[in-house]
Amino acid sequence: MPTYRDLGPTMTLNAVPDPTGNNPGNWTVIAGPQDLNCKVALAEVYQITVNGPVGTTFKLLRGTRMWNDVVQGWSNVYDPTNPLYIRPTDTLFFYWRADTSRLPVPSVTIWMRYDITLPENRYPGTMQ
Repeated sequence: MPTYRDLGPTMTLNAVPDPTGNNPGNWTVIAGPQDLNCKVALAEVYQITVNGPVGTTFKLLRGTRMWNDVVQGWSNVYDPTNPLYIRPTDTLFFYWRADTSRLPVPSVTIWMRYDITLPENRYPGTMQ
């Protein structure tokens, strides 16, 4: 049975016109290692508060891998059935299907926790 410790939320992360080239002309939120501030080997994203233009959707990627295709990209508490695991070097990308003229500017707040019973989280120097 997991024993969770809350890592708390990120700051609210606001979208910018896509700087990656992977979502041209649209809004993109990038949650890099400095935003996620993951100090353990393996953390879980267990909830994401999402806001964006009404009627929009977004894709969520961990690095270059698609994690989810979210059909409601506005006024949503994205609570995945299976948490998204992240490591200290991971970056999350939220690619909105909304051009930059659509308002409000999308935003996300990412909530994280970690399981203290996992060996890689209990012993220093075991980060993968």
